[in-house]
Amino acid sequence: MKDEFLTLFEAAKALITHIDKEHVFDKTASMGCGGIDTFQSDTFYDLIANARKSVEEVENGLKASE
Repeated sequence: MKDEFLTLFEAAKALITHIDKEHVFDKTASMGCGGIDTFQSDTFYDLIANARKSVEEVENGLKASE
């Protein structure tokens, strides 16, 4: 189970890093005249924030156990 957890943890961390680096959005709104505005919905933002917090807690726990 330890290997599966590590794989999941690394994938979650990589996903969060990608979302932050590439400015990933889940909503688009028309601004008129052909312009668009991209943004993160509250739900998407909260999911990212919770995942980021969980990754940090696991990393801090791993450091403390060393």
